[in-house]
Amino acid sequence: MIERIIERLGQFGIEVKISDRRLIIAEYENALSFIRASCNIDEIPNDLENVIIERTCGNFLFVLKNFRGLDGADYEAFVKEIAEGDVKVVFDEDSVLSEEQKIDKVIDFLMGYGEEIILSKRCICW
Repeated sequence: MIERIIERLGQFGIEVKISDRRLIIAEYENALSFIRASCNIDEIPNDLENVIIERTCGNFLFVLKNFRGLDGADYEAFVKEIAEGDVKVVFDEDSVLSEEQKIDKVIDFLMGYGEEIILSKRCICW
């Protein structure tokens, strides 16, 4: 799973250093714990794996941005709009947003990704 997270971060232009692996593992464990607690489950279903990956990436990028900076990230052509129904992706090429606002939008999207999937997997505690 960690390799899939590193691959996903590479899609954002983030080159993961060896020293970043511990932080990635910690953020992965945090995302895993959050989902287990939110859903009241021990086993993670397959359809929550992508949620864990996206949220781990979002949390990792948030920490990097605030503590080290995101040098080398690809700020150009960030996604402006995503529709999940019939898959519609619109890139934000003529945005009035600053570089930092663009990356903040992506981080916010990743950190909140899959909320509806998490809610659909919740088990009631008796």
